[in-house]
Amino acid sequence: MNNKKEFINAFGIEKWNELEKLKPLQEAVDIVCNEYLGIEPIPVVFESLPEDVARYDFKLQAIILNNKYINDYIELLDGCFHELEHHWQRIYIANYDTPKAKRWKTEYENYDKYNQTQEIEIDACAFSQVILSCEFGIKYKHPNKYIQYMIDDYINSRKILLYLMLMENKLKPLNMKEDIII
Repeated sequence: MNNKKEFINAFGIEKWNELEKLKPLQEAVDIVCNEYLGIEPIPVVFESLPEDVARYDFKLQAIILNNKYINDYIELLDGCFHELEHHWQRIYIANYDTPKAKRWKTEYENYDKYNQTQEIEIDACAFSQVILSCEFGIKYKHPNKYIQYMIDDYINSRKILLYLMLMENKLKPLNMKEDIII
């Protein structure tokens, strides 16, 4: 496809609009992958999801966004970073034999989609909130106040190293070859 008109003729205006909405989200994911996590960027796509704003597809290694939220940029951005952290957690588990890697591995092996208090979920929420705040100036809070309290505690207890590094402007991409114990 050489231009917008050809694309729209081939796929329709709705697909064009989805593509336009994905561009800034993919760019944001690429920045976080490259500048913060030190990992290869992963694709972001829209699909029809039954309930979630976003999910991480482990087999495809992609972030799937619910097209019902196509006009809610902040929810989609939060979903991107939350799911990106799940991707990074899997990389961490595969490369480290730390207590955290073992806990996360156990949680993934016994994953309960409806248990938002699992460390892997609190960590993903905390990561997203820190990136949204520090990189985009967006103060995002979880809709469940109890979960938000756990996220705040997780961030404040220094369990999320990224938060401290961002706050001190000392952030550099994580080198997966270094043994960072969090």
